[in-house]
This record gives sequence, C-alpha cells and structure tokens, in this order.
Amino acid sequence: MHVHLPKPMHGWRQFAGEVGVIVLGVLIAIAFEQMVERLRWVGEVRTARSALHREMQQPDRVFAWRVAAEPCVSRRLSEIEGLLERTAKHASKSRVGPVIPDIGNALDDNVWETYRASQTLAHFDDAELALLGVYYTQLANIRLFEGQETRDWATIKVIEGDPSRLGPVDVAGIRVAIQNARFENRIVASIATDELSYSRDLGVAGRPANAERLKKVCAPISISA
Repeated sequence: MHVHLPKPMHGWRQFAGEVGVIVLGVLIAIAFEQMVERLRWVGEVRTARSALHREMQQPDRVFAWRVAAEPCVSRRLSEIEGLLERTAKHASKSRVGPVIPDIGNALDDNVWETYRASQTLAHFDDAELALLGVYYTQLANIRLFEGQETRDWATIKVIEGDPSRLGPVDVAGIRVAIQNARFENRIVASIATDELSYSRDLGVAGRPANAERLKKVCAPISISA
C-alpha cells in the first residue's frame, strides 16, 4: 500500500514561504505584545515612583525635625534629671510646667504598603527597590522606638506640677524613663539621619526643620516658685 502526500497547489517552496510568513507574523505579534506590556510597566513604575516620593516627603520632614531637635531634647532630659534629683533630696519647692517636647508626627507608609500588595514593585530596578526596602524597614523601626519613647515621656510627665509630692517609687521610675528616653532620642535621630541620606539617593529633596518650631522645643522648661 502506498501513501501519497498531498501536494500544495503551487509547490512546496511556495507553501514553505507562506508558512514562514505566518510564523513571522505570529512572532511579530508576540514581540509587539511584549513591547506594549513592557511600556505599560514602565508607566506603572513611573507612577509608583512619583507616588512613593510624595509619600516619603512626610516622614522626611519628621526625620529632619528629629535630627535638628535631638540636642534640645537631650538638654531637656538633663534639665528634668536635675529637677528630679533636687526633688529627691528635698532641695526644690518649685512647680514644674509641661515637660513633654515636640518629638514629631506619625509616619505614613500607606502608599508603600499598597504597592507591596501589587506587582508593581517587582518591575523596579533592583538597586532602587533595595534602597526603598531599607528606607521603609527603618521607618517601621523608628515607629517602634517612638512608641516606647512616648511611653517613657508619659512616665516623665509625672514630675509636672509639684514634684515634692513624688515618692521614692515615682522618682525611681522617672530615673529609668529618663535614661530610656535619652537612648531613644539618640537612636531615632541616628536612624533619621540615615533615612534622609537614603531619600537623597532616591532623588527625594529634603527640607530643613521649622525654625520657630525648633525654638519652642529648645526653650527651657517653665519653673515657678
């Protein structure tokens, strides 16, 4: 039994050419689709980068503030410590005004978290994405230190008013809180300095701390007889 292959109407060479044209057309279509997809992601990355840079401006203002205010907060803690020790020795009858300094605002990362839940970040350049990752990880770390710092300042606040009412347990608790607040003030300012450096590397322009606001946090504690 002989099997006869069907012959194309115009010969095998022409048939192969037609198939080649079809294959080439398919390849061109696939390449065009990939190019369109690549351009789409370029646009998505550009939009995401712009949104992230805008969001980073808010934490950066807090970071600039913490760096500028660090020595003033440190001096205030020393001032409070002096008041506390004089009180512990019954050598002070002064009334103490508000002691909690302006230590900044909440830190926003909603845009980052939104993009983390999408595929957009996977299309960023590796070096840029790594730097963004470090920035936002450190932002979360600062948030943890600020939470503890707030609790320590709440303990220190007990000295306000008439400190002579404080007992040994109160004094001991405030002493510990002062030392903790010193550490937190230093570490937050140190991390904030790094964060501002990362921002500059990412192309986010920083702004200096508000001078009038800084003047208030650097002012001595109000003390009256």
